[in-house]
Amino acid sequence: MFNATEVKGFNKLSNADKELFKKFCEKFYNAWEFPDKHKPVKISRMNEKHLKVTLNDGVWLHITKDCEWY
Repeated sequence: MFNATEVKGFNKLSNADKELFKKFCEKFYNAWEFPDKHKPVKISRMNEKHLKVTLNDGVWLHITKDCEWY
């Protein structure tokens, strides 16, 4: 089972960002039939509006405060 707290950079996030990332992971994993092919491996604060998550396939995404990604 995926554990968001084990992703590189998680411990450097603020408490609010940690909660946002956990919610993102739950929503993100529910969107995929095979979610482990798109597993988050790194998370960081990109700017005041977005988190940046890097996936194991090399793709990175912005995460908004509304838990949406692009």
